[in-house]
This record gives sequence, C-alpha cells and structure tokens, in this order.
Amino acid sequence: MKLNVLAIALAASAFGSLSATAQTTTIIEDRRAPAVVIEQPAPSTTITTQERGGFLGTESKTTTTTTGTGLTGDCATRTMHKQDLTGEKTVSRTDCP
Repeated sequence: MKLNVLAIALAASAFGSLSATAQTTTIIEDRRAPAVVIEQPAPSTTITTQERGGFLGTESKTTTTTTGTGLTGDCATRTMHKQDLTGEKTVSRTDCP
C-alpha cells in the first residue's frame, strides 16, 4: 500500500514539473520602428507687478505677464489694469509667433 502511494506521489510530481516546463515566452524586439516621443510644453510663468502713485497714492497700475501659454507654449500674454479717480481700464495683449 505504501509503495502505491509513493508511486502515485512520484508520478504526480513528475507530471507537475513537465507541465511547468511547457510554458514558452517569446520576446521580439523590433529596432526598425521609431521611438514614440511625447513633448510637453514648458510650464507657464506669471509675473505680476503693482505700482501705486498719483495724488496721495490714488492711482494703481497692475501688470501681469504670462509666458508659455497657448497650445504649443510659445505665446505670451500681458494684461495691464489701471485704476485712478476717473475710473479703471484693463488692456490685454497676446503675442504668438
């Protein structure tokens, strides 16, 4: 009886090792295909300056310059906001090559 159990255990072990070696992995490298490069534009940079002046500091001028805007990142936007006793005015300009 012990011999039969030993023979079955040995057969099961051999069958398990044969099935484990049956797996095949194939890796194919094709160096002819060009590499895919994804370029992302540089992050935008914003600089804000504020000036006060005029009679008793009642005039305020704020200039905001943002570079690296647009789809390609080549644009620059400049916004100027001017405020005084007569009112306020905002002018924006965008430069793209």
